[in-house]
Amino acid sequence: MFFDTPLHSLLEQATTQPEQLRERYLMLSTDVESRDAFYHSMCEPSWDWLASELDRIGSRPAPKKPSLFGLPVGVKDTIVVSGLPTKAGTQADVGQLLGLPQSPAVTALQDAGAVIMAKQATNQFCSSAGPAQTQSIRGTTYFAGGSTVGGAVAVAAGFTRLALGSDAAGSVRHPAALAGVAGLRPRKGSISDAGQINGSLSGQSTGLIARSADDIALILARCPSLHVEPDDRAIFDKERPTIGVPGVSWGGIDPAAESALRSSMSRLAEMGHKVVSTPMWMTQEAQDDFFLVMSFENWKFHQPLMAEHPEIYDPAVYRVMRAGAAIEPKDAAAARRRLVGHQQRLLDQAHAAGLDILLTPSIPRPDIRKDAGTPRELSAVGGRFTAISNIYDFDSLSVPVERSPEGWRRSVMLHGITVPLSGLVACARHIELDQADACLQ
Repeated sequence: MFFDTPLHSLLEQATTQPEQLRERYLMLSTDVESRDAFYHSMCEPSWDWLASELDRIGSRPAPKKPSLFGLPVGVKDTIVVSGLPTKAGTQADVGQLLGLPQSPAVTALQDAGAVIMAKQATNQFCSSAGPAQTQSIRGTTYFAGGSTVGGAVAVAAGFTRLALGSDAAGSVRHPAALAGVAGLRPRKGSISDAGQINGSLSGQSTGLIARSADDIALILARCPSLHVEPDDRAIFDKERPTIGVPGVSWGGIDPAAESALRSSMSRLAEMGHKVVSTPMWMTQEAQDDFFLVMSFENWKFHQPLMAEHPEIYDPAVYRVMRAGAAIEPKDAAAARRRLVGHQQRLLDQAHAAGLDILLTPSIPRPDIRKDAGTPRELSAVGGRFTAISNIYDFDSLSVPVERSPEGWRRSVMLHGITVPLSGLVACARHIELDQADACLQ
């Protein structure tokens, strides 16, 4: 199928054969309508909306077709797209209630010629306490992951080639790893957080899901306005960054996760990277301060909406949001100051040790089933390795690197400490499964 071709070929064909694009999207729309009745990854996809998107990009003269012309994109239903409701897992248009403008990240993708397929399903207000109907790409017995779950499943199912989401403690990378695709959480603000619900939360970052790090690299290169490299810390673009593997107990790691980690370590060493064990890891104090700040900020964001529209909240989500009311503003401010100190101490340790990238499992248990715990418990387990990048504000990229005997893709995660995002993505491209498969051919 046209949309399953390599991304560079898809974009080239869309540009050189724009007259065929509507027919191809009609076929894709029919496929989504048929198969997503099981997955529930998309929010009310509409051919009328899709036709208007094709009219928008089709109005440009052929010699001036933009760099992502024809790229199918899904957008998490907490991020505002003008002309589509932003319900955040509720029955109300919360984006309209809050008067939020369109996301600048959506605008950047549209200006580059991307086609917004539809909004994508999420837990209510990104809370793991909220109901989520999206099914795992592996079937109904498996857990599908955190709140950008609709985007991860849609990319894995072939409904979109890119998903725009948000990640507050792994909610891009966790479902991406469970779906066997790539998930990027860049540093806070490097992809605009404006025009979205909860976008102001300190630890939350707008992120991307695609089939591979190679696809993410191509999209960032062709849409430079989407990402801005922060310049507030020492960054070194090394040809062979030093890779640190945190010295944590692997006792709670599933053998499949450990296998993916060890094969990645071996591959990086073979490529000439220095791979070392490091004692660096997130402290309990840093975790406590981070989640205290997040809980307080979440409450401050939701307080007026909860007062005016309590009926739109699921009772379990309402209780979670209301918990932040018990935090005093002075305590949140003190935790925020301490968090800056935690971040700086870890950076100082990394610089002293000469470490550029941390390598960890993406998730402790890649074959987790729904009956292993509540969604909140399963999300907490999944965030064991993802949250470090939110707490310390690193670029972080989860990529599939290994295939199980049954054919399921296993992932590892790279966290950039002193390398630019381009360097992190380049490192991931060398170890990801698509590259390994190509070397075997």
